[in-house]
Amino acid sequence: MKDRQAAIVDYVSTVGKVEVSVLAEHFNISKVTIRKDLDFLSEKGILKRERGYALLNDPDDINYRMAFHYEVKERIARAAAKQVADGETILVEAGSTCAIFAEEAVRTHHNITIVTNSAHVAGFIKDELGANIILLGGNYQKRRQAMVGPMTKACLSEFKFDKVFLGIDGYSREVGFTGNDLLRADTLEKMIQVSNHVYVLGESEKYGHSGAISFLKFEDVHEVITDEGIHPEEVTFLKNKGINVTLV
Repeated sequence: MKDRQAAIVDYVSTVGKVEVSVLAEHFNISKVTIRKDLDFLSEKGILKRERGYALLNDPDDINYRMAFHYEVKERIARAAAKQVADGETILVEAGSTCAIFAEEAVRTHHNITIVTNSAHVAGFIKDELGANIILLGGNYQKRRQAMVGPMTKACLSEFKFDKVFLGIDGYSREVGFTGNDLLRADTLEKMIQVSNHVYVLGESEKYGHSGAISFLKFEDVHEVITDEGIHPEEVTFLKNKGINVTLV
């Protein structure tokens, strides 16, 4: 995605609904160009189009969450993609930042295979040239467009990965990295078990509160990739736990 398109997403996520003419004026480009950008973003499912307007998706749509802090998520994704090598097979969890990361990984590397439990991730990268996708089965969570549960875990048992890239809902110094969904957390624990290196992707705001369910211990994390908004004390704490921390 172009930097301008990412900036458009952030702008619309701030105002909620905006006229095409206002966007063209704000970014100092023609209406033709802004419409092309909006067509691209609409095809990716990130924004919606109405006659003469651009707006966010419905709150229940996973792309609604993707639109918020898009530029930050894209910076995290780019940093994470640098940890991938050509020809690798990697495990990618569901989530908006993970979807952007998967796109960046297949865009910047040759012969990458993405194994994922996310129909959303698979759909997000399906048009990328050279995107090899293995979609895991399981119980389908409509809102997150993700597979979870015993069947997903059984599928994962057939694999052994060097790297898994996943998101979090929160974090606590007492219990580690946390989520808010029991089935998702259970599935993530299996993903972690079948992977040698765990990469945690997420904006700095995730480190300001704790989720309900602990699923990932500090000693199991190889690297945290987040933005510079994270409090310096948390960075020091994570590094003291032996975790690599990359700030973007």
